[in-house]
Amino acid sequence: MFDPAEYELLEFSRGEKLERFGDVVVRRQTPSVPDQGKAIIETEWDSHLRYRRHGTNGQGVWTGDPDLSWTVSHGDVTLQLRPTPTGQVGIFPEQASNWDWVRNSALDLRGLKAINLFGYTGGTTLALAKAGAEVIHVDAAKTVVSWARDNAVASQLQDHPIRWITEDAMRFVEREVKRGNRYDIFVADPPSFGRGPSGETWKLDRDLGKLLSAAARLTGNEPEMVLLSCHTPGYDAARLGREVARAWGVPENQIETGTLMLSTATGRQLPSGKFARWQTSFANQE
Repeated sequence: MFDPAEYELLEFSRGEKLERFGDVVVRRQTPSVPDQGKAIIETEWDSHLRYRRHGTNGQGVWTGDPDLSWTVSHGDVTLQLRPTPTGQVGIFPEQASNWDWVRNSALDLRGLKAINLFGYTGGTTLALAKAGAEVIHVDAAKTVVSWARDNAVASQLQDHPIRWITEDAMRFVEREVKRGNRYDIFVADPPSFGRGPSGETWKLDRDLGKLLSAAARLTGNEPEMVLLSCHTPGYDAARLGREVARAWGVPENQIETGTLMLSTATGRQLPSGKFARWQTSFANQE
């Protein structure tokens, strides 16, 4: 997880989170927090940035300093942050547990080929790269691929073998299958809904099984590592595990599943996503 000096969930209630990223305190509305409880009262912390949603298009308004930019670190990876129109700042801090899982793996990832779909600003890509893997980073948004490249430079990984691809995930995987390219590691953090750069649409309920079936053709039946996560309400970890089991023919009892959690200093926990992950060392323990 994050060192508390780099990230801390301070409070959450009534549809809002109060978080500290480094020295910057951010208060924002988010669908991951139930719209109940008492409103957050800032006493010890005054927020530098506050985000409120408006309308139905997922956009909102920042107050404070909307041009603010800064960095946080996770281990030896440096991530650049700034507010975006959708209320994000450049990282999903709950993903740090997946980055730790990659970096603490018993597997030797040096020289292995990894593909990371819906790679966003590169946290998992950089964790894989730091562990020695060669990575293909794919995201449909040119702006976040550029952001991920900047994070690689900030993390002194600009010379590491990472390919940065702006492309629809499904289309890219299907092309890689036709080319006969192979990967040892598959990673994806798909959204509930998305659009590719050429207008392609993605729906998790409709498309995840198809994507994983194609991914299994890229890795073969025995990948070294599979890491799947999502933030879609109602899509539970067991279902993610079943999708992985079905695509790769892995026994469900070998797949680690669970909830990505954020916790306050007082121990209150905020569920913030689900994961299913597998690596060959799990099978070797059977």
